[in-house]
Parts: sequence; structure tokens; C-alpha cells
Amino acid sequence: MSMKYALLPVFAMFAMYAQAQSFINIQYKNGTVTSINVDDVQEITFTKAEKGTADNPYTVAELLVACQGLETDALLKDGAEVYARGIITKVKEMSTQYGNATYYIADSQVGYEQFTVYRGSLVNRAPVTVGDELAVGDTVVVCGQVKNYRGTTLEFIQGNYLVSLKKYNSEETLRSVLKRLEFPMRQGGDNNLIVVHTAKLNDETGEEGVNYSVEWDTNKHAQRWSCYQMYESVMARLVSRYQGGYPNDVFLPLAYHLDPDPYVRSGYDHGHILPSADRMASAQSNEQTFYMTNMHPQVHAFNAGLWEKMEDQVRTWAERFDTLYVCKGGTIDKEENIIGYLGADANMIPVPKYFFMALLGKSSTGYTAVGLWVEHRDDYPSNASVSNYLVNIRDLEQKTGLDFFHNLPDTVEEQVETLPVSNLKNVWGM
Repeated sequence: MSMKYALLPVFAMFAMYAQAQSFINIQYKNGTVTSINVDDVQEITFTKAEKGTADNPYTVAELLVACQGLETDALLKDGAEVYARGIITKVKEMSTQYGNATYYIADSQVGYEQFTVYRGSLVNRAPVTVGDELAVGDTVVVCGQVKNYRGTTLEFIQGNYLVSLKKYNSEETLRSVLKRLEFPMRQGGDNNLIVVHTAKLNDETGEEGVNYSVEWDTNKHAQRWSCYQMYESVMARLVSRYQGGYPNDVFLPLAYHLDPDPYVRSGYDHGHILPSADRMASAQSNEQTFYMTNMHPQVHAFNAGLWEKMEDQVRTWAERFDTLYVCKGGTIDKEENIIGYLGADANMIPVPKYFFMALLGKSSTGYTAVGLWVEHRDDYPSNASVSNYLVNIRDLEQKTGLDFFHNLPDTVEEQVETLPVSNLKNVWGM
């Protein structure tokens, strides 16, 4: 629709400006400039683009407003196709049998105002064929008919399709995240996925950002490491521990989910890599620590014994620094460093023989780093000291085959990674 406004003030401005210059330059947001001869201007019309079109898609919030008052089973805009842009917050089903996907979109990855996209196809109406085409965090523009299904669910109905798809964990998106100091050098190969978890990090302040990241090996059905940051606002204790079990990771494509859970009745605990106790500042960040991608099988005596003692020590250390950068995991790459396997076929996961922690502390005086390396056993005495398992980062890199803290300047990396253990015990108060 268009609206004509009173133009006398506009033409008066043009006329005054034209006394000195007969052209008006208009600069657009993209930087291009258009020159208009004032003498050629007869009328100015302001046009407001209609929402929900290909050129001006709805946001999810705008689409929800547009649906207010929609009768039960009625179609929005009398059944005309509408467009909406959103970020996928949950993938419910990727059906290779029927070639479609059901998922939810919101205006942000931590958005709570969601809209259902029911049995839609991909870009150019392509069918779902693999099952990993969509994932949480992907930004999409959806086109289709919108219905108030049974008066209970607002949804894009079956037959909708994607106009565009921007992958959240694409190389372009990951480029900046991989520069964070907690990230080790990633492994090569198509079977290794970097999965970045974003969340509300503090329920009081509303802080949002990267909660933690993992490298997931799709062949081994296991994570290689979890990495994350610890600092004052994310270490606040504001919420209770999540009680919903151990869900599959919503950020991991459905094709790689573990179902059924191979830990059940295996004799092993779901061993957190990023501990729940490190993320008590928000309900969402705490829930994400229970994702299956953040687990390794651990015997209970180890999980509730020496490993837990190490986790407590890391939280104590974190209080000494402005930021503590953490990378932790278990050994999955060499058979001699694997105790055995749980589950079978697509659900078969390795049981690491060793676990490790790589820690980098940042303070006003600079950086310092330390490693922990421990065998996965159930016979450690209750008085076992964490200091017995300290190693420097260079030694830890040789044991794990990983390159930690490679985003530091080379001179700083060399300095913090090669301190003798005797020096490390003093620096880290052990």
C-alpha cells in the first residue's frame, strides 16, 4: 500500500537546496548513491512494503501477531502463501521416507516464541533424502500456507518449502567461533563435526552466547572433547540441576542421534565432560550439559570419585582468573586407549581408557596453562590428590594427539605449554 504525504515542506527544502545545486544525492544503506535532478521531481510517494512477502518476510514475532484472532482451522490471508524468516530451535522429524521435515523456528536460537513448520520440503522444494539437511541454529526463510490447526497449533501446513537456508555450523559461521582460545585444533575429515551450543548463560542478566562446543566423530558416535569458558557471570549459582534425563543433542543432526541410549543397563555412568555444576547460572545452559554429545561412559567409582574431585578443583582454580579456558575429553582415537565399546551398530560408542583436561587461565598478569591426565579406573583411594595427575600442555598434546590453545600468539603458547610440572604445582597452588 502507498501513502501520499503533504509535500510542501519537502519541496521547500528541495527549492532552497536547488538554489545552490540542482541535484539531490541519495545514499542507500549498501553504499550506492543515486542523483536526482530537482527539476524533474513532481511528486514523492512513500510506499510501505507488505509484510509476509518474498521481499519482506515476517519475523516469527510478526507472524504470531498476524495470526491473532485466526479462527480454528482457518488459513491466514485466505490461504495465500506467506513468507517467514526464523532460526530453527528444534528439529522434530527428518523423514527420508516421505521426504519432508517438521521443525520449529523462532527469532533467535534461545527464543521462546516458536512457530511450527509441519512436513515441509527443502530449498527449491527438494525432498529430505539424507536426514541431516537441517539442524538447530540454521536460519531459514519458509514459504507456505499458515493455519490455526484445531485451534491449538499455529503452523505452516504440509506443502511448505524453504526459500533459503543458511547453515549455522557452516564453515563460514564457524570461522569466528574457532578463534576462541578454548578451542583445540580441529581434526580433519568429513566425519568430524564441530557442534556449537548457544544458550542464555545467566538468567538474571539475560546474557546470551556460546555455552560450550564439542567435536563429534560421526564414525565413532562419540565426542572427542568439550570446550568452554568459565568466568564470574556463568559461574553464578541461580538454578537447580536439570532433571530431564539425557536427551539427544538438538544441535546435532537427527541422523547422528543415539537411539536407544547405549548407556542404559551397561554398568557405566553418563559421565559429564562439561559438568552440570559448571553451568548453574541458567536453566537452559544447565540442560545442555546433559546432552548425549557431552557424555562419555565412566565407571561410577571414577565418575563420583577422582573425576568429580578434579571438576571441583577446576571450579576453585576458575575463581582465581578473569577467564578460565577449558578443554576436556576422553581418548577415542587409538584402540590401545579404548577400554571397550557399549551398544551396537549405529549406537556403538567407545569407552575411553584415559581422560584429560587442558586449562588456560587469563588474568591481569597474562596467561598460564596446565593439563590433567588420568587413567579411567575404579580403584582410586578417596584421598587421591589431583596434583599427582598434573602434566604440562606439551606432554598432554603428545598423549592425546590434540593441539591445545593454538590460537594464542606462538611465543605465548610456547611459554605456557612447556613449564615443568614442578613449576606448575607452584603456579597453580598445588
